[in-house]
Amino acid sequence: MEIKMYKPDLETAPREKIEGLQLEFFRKQMRYVYERSPAYKRKFDEAGVKPEDIKDLSDLKKVPFTTKEELRKSQGQNPLWGDFLCIPPEEGVRVFQTSGTTGIPVRSLLNKNDWFKWYPEQFMYYLYGYGIEKSDILFVPFNYGLYLAWWGFQAACEHFGVLIVPGGGQSSEDRIRNIFEFGATVVCGTPTYIIYLAEVAKRMGVNLADSKVRMVIVAGEPGAQVPETKKFIETAWGAKCYDDVGGCEISNFGFECVCQKGTHIIESMFIPEVIDPDTGENLGPGEVGELVLSNLCTESMPLLRYRTGDLVKLNYDRCECGRTFVRMEGGILGRADDMFHYAGVNIFPSALENFIRAVDVFSTEYQIVVPKKGSGKRLKIRVEPKEEGIPPEEMNKKVAMFISEIKYRIGITPEVEVVKIGELPRFEHKAKRVVREQ
Repeated sequence: MEIKMYKPDLETAPREKIEGLQLEFFRKQMRYVYERSPAYKRKFDEAGVKPEDIKDLSDLKKVPFTTKEELRKSQGQNPLWGDFLCIPPEEGVRVFQTSGTTGIPVRSLLNKNDWFKWYPEQFMYYLYGYGIEKSDILFVPFNYGLYLAWWGFQAACEHFGVLIVPGGGQSSEDRIRNIFEFGATVVCGTPTYIIYLAEVAKRMGVNLADSKVRMVIVAGEPGAQVPETKKFIETAWGAKCYDDVGGCEISNFGFECVCQKGTHIIESMFIPEVIDPDTGENLGPGEVGELVLSNLCTESMPLLRYRTGDLVKLNYDRCECGRTFVRMEGGILGRADDMFHYAGVNIFPSALENFIRAVDVFSTEYQIVVPKKGSGKRLKIRVEPKEEGIPPEEMNKKVAMFISEIKYRIGITPEVEVVKIGELPRFEHKAKRVVREQ
C-alpha cells in the first residue's frame, strides 16, 4: 500500500504547529470578513468580539455561530447573494446552490481565486489521499446543473492532469457501457447511485468487477463509512471505495486516505469543532456531536464557526498513514436533523442501513418510516427482496433474524414490510430514505 501526501510537512505536523497556523489564519480571516461582509460586521459587533480578542483557539467560543438559516434569511432579504458575501457580485465566475433537502436552497458565488486556486488546492489533498495518478481516467456520471456535486473534484482532476469522461445526459446503461469502452479507472457518485449502477450492470449481464475501475469515490451520503455499504460497493465494483466530504456553503473539507481508518479533515484550511447540537457547548475528542467548521482560505463567502448539521466523532490520534490531520471516525455519522428519537433511543439512519445491507435476501434499497410521536405505531422499515423467487419461509426467517439483531444492537423492535421489487424510489443524487409521519 503506497501512501502519498500533497503537503506532508503540514499533513504530518505536530498538533502545536497545526493549531498555531489555524489561529493565525482564523484571525486573518476574521478581520477579512469583518471588513467585507455586512452580516459578519453586524454579528461581531452585536457579540462584542474583535479579531484581537482571539488569543488562542479556546477563544473561538467568543465568536457567534453561523447557521444555514441565517444564510437563507440573508439571501431572502438581500437577493441574490445576501450580505454574507465578501466580494462584488461582478467578480463571480461560478454559481452553485445547495440541494434544498433541508429547506430553501442556499446560493454560492465563487470568484476566480476560489474556483481556480482554493477549490483545486482543497481537492489536491483528496487526490493524493486516494492515490489518484495522472494516468487515471475519471468517469463522472452527473448532469450539468447548479449542484456543486462533482464539479470541484472534476476540476481538480483536470488541473492535476487526469483524463475526464463526462457521463451526463446518458442512461445508466450507457454510462456502464462508457465505463468499459473508455477504460475508466475512477468513478464517482453518491453511494446510492453507485449501488444502483451495480444493479443495472447485473441486469445487463455485466460484471463491473471486470472493468478497469480501481477506485470509486462517493459523497453526499454516509454510505462510504457504513461498513456493509462500503463492503457491497467494493465487492460489486472490484475496487476500493473512498469517502469525499464537503458542502456547497463551506466547500470541500474531508477525504479518506488509503488506510481507510476514518475521514481526514484538511486542518490547514479548516478549523473543526464538535458541539452539543442542543446546548452549543463544545465537546471533547471521541464524543458524538455536531460538526462546526471555520473556512480559513476561501474569499467569496468564507464562513466562520459554521454549524454544518453533520454529526461526527473526532479522533486526533496519528493515522496509520502518518497524517496528524484529525479524522472523523465513521465519516459523517448522519445529520442532526436526520437523527430521530424513538422508544427512548437516539437513532442514526446510517446505523440501520448497516444492518439492512448485511441481510443477503434484501436489496440495497430501503425506506425508514418514523411514526408520529404518541401515535402508538412502531418504527417501520420497508425493504425489497434481492431477487424474485425467494421462498417465503426463507424471507420470513431472515426478517425475524434482522428484527432480533436490531433489538439486540439498538434496543428497538421495528416493523419490517417487504414490498415488491422496484416499489421503493430510486435516486441519482442524494437519497431521501427517512419518511416522518405527520
